Parts: sequence; C-alpha cells; structure tokens
Amino acid sequence: MEHARHVVRVVLLVMVVLAVAFLARGFLVPRSYGMYGPYRYDNVREQMNVRRPAHAGPAACEQCHPDEATARKAGVHRNVSCEVCHGPFAAHVKEDGSVVTPTVDRSYTLCARCHRKVDGRPAGFPQVVLEEHVSGPVEGKVCLGCHNPHSPKL
Repeated sequence: MEHARHVVRVVLLVMVVLAVAFLARGFLVPRSYGMYGPYRYDNVREQMNVRRPAHAGPAACEQCHPDEATARKAGVHRNVSCEVCHGPFAAHVKEDGSVVTPTVDRSYTLCARCHRKVDGRPAGFPQVVLEEHVSGPVEGKVCLGCHNPHSPKL
C-alpha cells in the first residue's frame, strides 16, 4: 500500500505537468498557427500590409509596352509573365513613377532555365540540347541572335 502512494503521486505530478503545458500552449501559441501549415497564418496578412509587392503581372507591362504584349499574347510565351525574363516590375518602375531600364540577361542561360533538356520535363515542352542546337561551344552564344523571345519560332 505504501508503494501505491508513490505511484499515485507520480501520476498526479505528470497530470499536473501536462495540464500546465497545455494551458501554457494555449496562451503562448497564436490561434492562427497551424491553420494552413506549420507557420503563423496571420503573418501572411501582416507581411502583405507591410511590404510593397515587387511583381505586378503582365497587365502592368501592357500599359507602356503594347506591341511587345501583343507579340507575347500571340506567341508561345503567352502564359509566361514578362517578369520571369525581365525581372520584377518594382525594379523597373519606382514608387515615385520614375522608370529605370531593367537589366536583362541576354546570355543563353536565360532561355536555358526553361528550355535546357531535362528528363523530368513533359515530352511536349520545347526542350533544346544546347550542345547540338548551336555549332561550337555553348558559352557566349546568344539565343536572341536567331530567336525573338516574344515570339521565338524562327
């Protein structure tokens, strides 16, 4: 009987520790934690209110570049946003409305990000084995010499 009291005390102690832990968790962990994954969901809204978006989408580019937008919409890159190749809108048009010329990577690596032959890509996706596509070494070759990126078919 005397040993049973020790067991009861240990069980009560464990129960009190668990109760305190659950209570503390209820006060310390925000309500939105874990709603949509292992993070605090309220932080998404807070960051949206604090940070200015860097990307604006193709509609923002069309306002000043209608000819390029028309060519892109008619070409094979119609589903690719301008900012994928040209960089974020915020780096081109500043908050005060001033326009800065964006730096565009004109090397083969820009096109190769999407079009280099990779076994995991769908068979219908246009892939290029760069070493076979150009004569000579790949480095230094420019895809823009033969292809218009807004409508890249020859």
